[in-house]
Parts: sequence; structure tokens; C-alpha cells
Amino acid sequence: MFFTYQVIITAILAFSFLILVANFITFKPLGGYGVTRRFSAAEAPMVSVLVPARNEARNIASCLRSLLRQDYPNFEVIVLDDGSEDATEAIVESLAREDLSHRLRIVSGQELPPGWLGKNFACHQLSLYAEGDYLLFTDADTVHGIRAISSSIAALEDTNCDFLSIFPRQITFSLAERLAVPLMMLYVVGLLPTWLVKRSKNAAFSAANGQFMFYRRVAYEAIGGHGAVRGAVLEDVIMGQRIKKAGFKQLLPDGTDTVTCRMYHSSNEVWNGFSKNIYAFFGFKLYWIILFLASNILIFIGPYFWLLFGWLTQRPNNITWLWLPLAQIVLAWLIRLGIAIRFGFRGIDIFLHPISIIYMVFIAINSVRWRKRGVQWKGRTYGKMKDEG
Repeated sequence: MFFTYQVIITAILAFSFLILVANFITFKPLGGYGVTRRFSAAEAPMVSVLVPARNEARNIASCLRSLLRQDYPNFEVIVLDDGSEDATEAIVESLAREDLSHRLRIVSGQELPPGWLGKNFACHQLSLYAEGDYLLFTDADTVHGIRAISSSIAALEDTNCDFLSIFPRQITFSLAERLAVPLMMLYVVGLLPTWLVKRSKNAAFSAANGQFMFYRRVAYEAIGGHGAVRGAVLEDVIMGQRIKKAGFKQLLPDGTDTVTCRMYHSSNEVWNGFSKNIYAFFGFKLYWIILFLASNILIFIGPYFWLLFGWLTQRPNNITWLWLPLAQIVLAWLIRLGIAIRFGFRGIDIFLHPISIIYMVFIAINSVRWRKRGVQWKGRTYGKMKDEG
């Protein structure tokens, strides 16, 4: 029985490794679309770049400068200051005065109504100001390559899709960032066959990241925009699913060649940010998150335990206690190494993988705890979190 268990764990890791390899082969970079295409001002559809910003003085200037340098000829950039308590508004106003193209403008957000989460309401307001045929919602902590807009337009036109989202290259410095952030990519490209995001109509094969959400406006409005997910913590994931459920086509390119993002700058931000999101990802269903955590412990922590137990009980040559756990550890390292190479993480951090899993388990437990007491995020306290699928 125990031998069967070890074979199953090894098979799961081997299958994940094969998915990873297949994803890397089929995962086309966003910058690979429309490389030779040049849009003229006359033919280029209008793109509205929409940036919700609350207390983003640390990031907003770099983000906006990268957006204003785009090689696309027909776009506007609208920043909504969502009640910032720092210098965000002053920084954006200064950049707007410097912008000779007059593409950048700032608007003030309204007071948050009952039933809305802050970012969702900010994005909803931005959509009402937007004039574009295409809408790009992007976070203030992103930095965009010069062809981010033109590549996105080309990608949707070349594939006849209606919506695309990317996972930017994630910048990590602190130990907490290095432990937690790469796991996000592990679960995306190590579990989800990314080639099915475009090919399958099933909403289960969907992935979206609120750091970069690019819509044809008709598709955005058809799914109800952010008004349809006003109280959802993971509005990006749910909107990606709604796109498919409404019959529209979704594209998931590799965005690491085009956009960078540093999500968090401290262990406290990592803890709070992932605590806000993990339980919501499982629809606030306790049995799903228990299953997820148990699976991670068995698959990624278990091999070290069984290897140590086999050594202490003097079973060094037994396939069940030595070779299968070793194979599991090596497969996990190979998966993490592939993710590190492809997405720009530190290769040495693959050896921190079991610590990463333990850290994630504690964050997930805290995420469940937060479900009952509410969430504090960017100076706001939200009541009991909910999911709006």
C-alpha cells in the first residue's frame, strides 16, 4: 500500500513536469505578436489604458513613464486616484503637465459604495471615463515595454481573441518574496495546460491576472464589466471565467518579455497580499483549501520526511524509502528550476522549495482566519469577504 502511495506521488510530479515542458513549448511570448507590424494613426483603434491607484507613490511614476513611451499611435492613459493618502495624486498631476502628447489625465475616485471592493469600483469608474475600443486595465506597480500595447492589439487580431491577460516577470528581492511569489507561477504553468486557455471553451481552462487585463470593449461590456464582480476578491480570475462562459475567446501569452512587476516590497506585504487572495481562489470553500494544502504537504514535504525516516530505520536501499522519495525531490527541483529559468527567478531558490511550501501553508491558514474577521488592505478594512462567480 505504501509503495503504491509513493508511485502515485512520483507520477503526479512527473505529470506536472510534462505539463511544464509542454507549456514552455507552446507558451508564446506577447512580444512575439506583430513584430513587423506598424500601426498608422489612421488605422489604429483607440486603446484606453486604465490605472487604478491608491497609495502608489512608490510605483506610479515608473509605471506611467513606461506607458507614455508606447510605440502605439492611438491611446490614452487614465489614472484614477482612489483616495490616496500619500503623494500619488501630486506625482500623476506633475507627469500630466510634462506630457506634451496630452495622453495622460487623472480623475478622482468617488466614495466607495456598500458592496464594492476598492479596486473593482476604481476599475468600474475608469471604464466609464474610457473612450477606447480596447481597454487595458493595469496595476500601478507594473512597468511596460515599449511594445506592450501594439503587441496586445496584434495578439488579439492575429488569434481572433477578445481578451488576453499575462503574468509579467515578477521581480523579487526579499526572502519572503522569493519564497512566495514563484509559487504563483508553479501553480499556473505546472498545473494548467496553458495551450487550452485559447483552444477550450471550458471556463476551467482559464487564467487571468489583474496586473494586465486587455479587453475588446464589446467583450468587457457584454460580461457586465467590473460591476458584475463588485464584491469579488479575485475579480481578475472570475472575469476571465466570465469571458469564456459568455462565448468569447481568451488568450494567455507569456508576458515576461514585455512587462515587469514587483508585487510586494516586504514580508508584511507578502503575508497580507497572499492572505487576501488564497482562500478566495478556492471560493472560500474550506474543504478545497484543506485538500490543496494536504496535497502540497504530501507531494512536496512528504519526500523529505520519508527519506529521513528510511535512513533512521536503516532502509537505505529500499526503493520505497530511498529511490522514489529521491525521484520526487529531484522532479520538484526540476520543475522549480524550469520556472526559475523561464520566468527570471533565482535558480538557487529551488533548494528553498520545501520552506516555500511551509510558508504558503501558514499564509493559507491565515487567509482562512481573515475570512471571519475581514481584510485590511491599503488603508481600508473590508468586511467578510465573498466570492462572486
